[in-house]
Amino acid sequence: MIKVLDDADYTELQEENTWLRGSLREARRGQVSAERMALMCMVLFAASGTLLALTWGGIIVV
Repeated sequence: MIKVLDDADYTELQEENTWLRGSLREARRGQVSAERMALMCMVLFAASGTLLALTWGGIIVV
């Protein structure tokens, strides 16, 4: 048995679909931002670790 959607149900589904699309888009932006921040932290950690190792090894004198 197939139920025919009346206008109210269809409109409600369209609104929910629009809301879900916006929510998904926002979540993707947040994920990209978090990945970018993690990459920046990893690069900063690697650079500071390298400088610290070179300083402790006596190659860089402060």
